[in-house]
Amino acid sequence: MALKKKPTVKKEEPGEEKNDLDNLLVKKNVQYGPKSVSKGSAWIDDPYRIPSGIFAVDFSAGGGVPLWQSVCLWGKDSGGKTTAAMSIMSMSQKICWRCFNLIEFCTCSLPPLQMKAFWADTENTFNKGWAKACGNDPEKYYLGLADYGEQYVNLAEAALRADDCGLLVVDSLANLVPSSEFDAPSEDQFIGNQAKLITRAVRRLKQRAIREMKRGHPCAIVFTNQMRTKIGVQFGDPEIMPGGFGMKHEFSLLFRCVRKSMGSETDTKKYVDKSRRVNMAQRHSFAIRKEKVLTLAGVGEFVRVRESMPELGLVKGMIDDYTTVMNYAKEYGIVFKEGSKWRSIGIRSQTLKGIEDYWKKNPSQYWRVQMVIVEKAKERLANGPKK
Repeated sequence: MALKKKPTVKKEEPGEEKNDLDNLLVKKNVQYGPKSVSKGSAWIDDPYRIPSGIFAVDFSAGGGVPLWQSVCLWGKDSGGKTTAAMSIMSMSQKICWRCFNLIEFCTCSLPPLQMKAFWADTENTFNKGWAKACGNDPEKYYLGLADYGEQYVNLAEAALRADDCGLLVVDSLANLVPSSEFDAPSEDQFIGNQAKLITRAVRRLKQRAIREMKRGHPCAIVFTNQMRTKIGVQFGDPEIMPGGFGMKHEFSLLFRCVRKSMGSETDTKKYVDKSRRVNMAQRHSFAIRKEKVLTLAGVGEFVRVRESMPELGLVKGMIDDYTTVMNYAKEYGIVFKEGSKWRSIGIRSQTLKGIEDYWKKNPSQYWRVQMVIVEKAKERLANGPKK
């Protein structure tokens, strides 16, 4: 049996240029621009997050929408995709983009850095009134309407290059129409044109986000997409989204959104209007089908009220996550019993309902409790299970 030779290390000749990764880092950063090559120690452990304003989504996704990444919300009609995107857009207007805290909790030495959002409305269904109910300021977002898909891609890419654009929303990918199909007679057949356009759009916008990261511009992308059913599938999952499988590789988080019935559970009866006997809220659930960033849970659900309910302290468009937040706050020791009273951040009360009422009157404290829960969950995940 022949012995394998040990690899020989090339001896460095006097005056010869070093051929190592440190030298590559310097040369390629000059050639391709700063941050083209960097050491692993220069990367942050987890990307910064834009909170969504929906606690179930924020907790599951590890804090919200990751910066310089693309997130996709997809599912059947009325699954809450567009409304969830509106909630993310509203929170992007209320945070400081340096420390990613609410402006009330900004810890920066400089004035808070605020960003605007760009909404590519390919479906032409954007409702200004509902967006305002979800907390959006009309002066802090822009709408894009184009003739066909390629124009939408160019608009979205130009928006990402803008220094004051922090969030891009494309609603939805399924409605992008190729220019060849738009200008052709209706009887012409086009096979795969839309899928190619959608895949190209997602890839181009993702690479644009990478370029913006290299130049230090904070931004994120949220796509919404519809659901289709493959014909003739007897075994396996028949569900597929327009654009095929190719674009899925570009998403860092993929949410499958579904609308659920309110049911007859005790905790959902409070949303029924007794005079009209109709539900005043919508119940949505989601599952994370793909994650390339830190996530804390795989599934979740939330309830959004469609009409104002003063008796519950909720106005139209609000998410009722108080019960969910209370359960997690008790689990992580943020709400605990001290003697005969319950205690939380900034309050002591005889009952849990008293703490919940305090959160409703002080939304900033309520948001602060949510962020502490997410941070404690991350710490528990990093430290591993207790032995």
